[in-house]
Amino acid sequence: MATKCDSCAREESDLLAVHRVYVTPESWDTEEKVEVMAGVERWCVVCRLHYPHQPLQE
Repeated sequence: MATKCDSCAREESDLLAVHRVYVTPESWDTEEKVEVMAGVERWCVVCRLHYPHQPLQE
């Protein structure tokens, strides 16, 4: 049974629970910043390959 990916809404049967990660790269006037979101989302393989995330620790 396919369900929708929380990131792209693609219909998939192979979804993985992840935490979304926001990355701000270092620049001459800012430090690098990595924010791991507390909420759990279910992502398809395409989103897991292209976007920063952290697999859910079960």
